[in-house]
Amino acid sequence: MYWKTTLLAFFSISFCFGQLFNSSESWNTEEKEFIKNSPEIIRVLNLSNKEDSVILKSVSKSIKPRNKTTRLLAEKMLRTVQNPDHRGVGIAAPQVGINRRIIVVQRLDKPNREFEVFINPEIIWESDLYQKGPEGDLSFEKRADVFRNYIIHVKYYDLKGKLKTEILEDFTAVIFQHERDHLDGILLTDRFKEQANEPWSEANETQQLYFNYNVNL
Repeated sequence: MYWKTTLLAFFSISFCFGQLFNSSESWNTEEKEFIKNSPEIIRVLNLSNKEDSVILKSVSKSIKPRNKTTRLLAEKMLRTVQNPDHRGVGIAAPQVGINRRIIVVQRLDKPNREFEVFINPEIIWESDLYQKGPEGDLSFEKRADVFRNYIIHVKYYDLKGKLKTEILEDFTAVIFQHERDHLDGILLTDRFKEQANEPWSEANETQQLYFNYNVNL
């Protein structure tokens, strides 16, 4: 009786996981057509536009890393973030109108400072030490000082479908966290409001490093 119950539970979990995987990771026809027919530099959504704001504030779905549509989107996102007329250090798929979990981040922690693609990115550990600094956004003009974890341990897929984990710190970690927030519909303005009344304590008098008293309570 026990093995039957266990087997039934296994198949139930497997079925639910399969349903979730299929529903969240398959590109639909509308998305494919949009990505295929969009220009090499895609229009960046603006928070002041009502229709754009709905996309920017929505939670994005995961995607299949090894897929020609995923690669095409990544290529166009890269050209968009490097647009000389509106250049940034990172961009997330919602900012070009696609609610999928893919971001492009400039690796300021590497000698060539090139941009890299992170698919279905997750933060699996974050330091109690924070850094504070000004941030901007391609989707609106407002800038704000925001607290971000100084060191993060991340997990993601590359365009070849390989699962990777690595440690990011300093401003590269800031860019990653900023773009990762976009995937959950969290904007810079949301973080600024959220952190306004948080209890912070300086960790170093010469750098913008802080501890948050609410962490690990």
